[in-house]
Amino acid sequence: MFNKKSQLITTFKKFHLKAIYQWKLLVLLGILLPVFGNAQQQTIPWLETIAPEKNVKGIETISSQAEVTVSDGLTYKTHTVFHDSQRAIFQRIYRDRSVVQGVEGKYVWSFDGTVEKEVSEFVGNVILGHQFHAQILFFDKLHPSLDTPKATEFNGQDCNVLTSENSGFKIYYKRAGYPLGMEIIRKEEENIIFKFEDWRNVSDVVLPHLILIDDGSRTFEYKFKQIKFNSGSITEFRAPEAVLTEEQKLLRHHRVIMDGHFFGFTADMKSQQSDSMNIVSDGEIYTVKGNQPEAMIDRIMATRDYTVYDDLIRPKIEISNDGSLGWVIAKIYAEGIRYDKNGKTTGPLEFTCSWIELYEKEGGRWKMKGNVSNFKPGRK
Repeated sequence: MFNKKSQLITTFKKFHLKAIYQWKLLVLLGILLPVFGNAQQQTIPWLETIAPEKNVKGIETISSQAEVTVSDGLTYKTHTVFHDSQRAIFQRIYRDRSVVQGVEGKYVWSFDGTVEKEVSEFVGNVILGHQFHAQILFFDKLHPSLDTPKATEFNGQDCNVLTSENSGFKIYYKRAGYPLGMEIIRKEEENIIFKFEDWRNVSDVVLPHLILIDDGSRTFEYKFKQIKFNSGSITEFRAPEAVLTEEQKLLRHHRVIMDGHFFGFTADMKSQQSDSMNIVSDGEIYTVKGNQPEAMIDRIMATRDYTVYDDLIRPKIEISNDGSLGWVIAKIYAEGIRYDKNGKTTGPLEFTCSWIELYEKEGGRWKMKGNVSNFKPGRK
């Protein structure tokens, strides 16, 4: 969805944050983003008011921190990181506990500071639903099948509304001004209403720093203390490897491969390879050395920039009975741009690929010993 390069590399540092969990608003917001895909994109009418087009195109990551006050007296803090619909973090922090939840491809997890657990796809939609500023900036990419804008009224003001029938999601905006708010349509309960207030400049993009939510039974006041672009990453929030199961460790390795392609981080991919690894693809067999400065993956990644690198299935993990061997079966979809060795664009890149990652325990850690893959052009 986004271009990715040097600014993200400088922010890929690690720190530890304890995390949190509170279900009710999560459940209500879980319908915010039920469908994602490569639907035909439409122009967002309000973008020309809040940001120059070139500024939005340069946004690769959105991170935020907010303080939340609920009408029943509850208070907590939130921290979010959004790269795209397969790379997002939602953290909720109370005084005595916290849980961080993440969407990584088709694997959705929750970490309470002690144990990482796989959770449902619905929770993944909840996580994505809390990326409020991504909704405003990338509404056309996050919601397929947008209707034609219609004249209406919101909070006593004349405006237009843009609706996605697939998700039951609406955004209201002034005909020449900022978005006023959003609405989630629910069949058996009251709709959820969002109001956007306190618009301020963030790196030449104007965004709301106060979001008021009414779910029909309680109200929530989100006061954003920090909104940043191209800062923050999922790696800052992942559980330490020591608490992971063997299957989770292999899933983590798979995500390193996926993110390595998406962000262009070849060093991360090479760090988990064995000193000697066999690659089988396109009728050929290659033997490559592991963590070398100018490895095959470096040469490949120098000629392409991926804008999409997504899991199409939840990877299938198998581990041998003695625990020494493991393999990951994956199916991915990619889009991007191809370059020649001089950096000149040679055309678009789009394919579907299925592969098997082969791992062996070396010194108590999983190392990739082989990869067998096949490719088809386009999305299959």
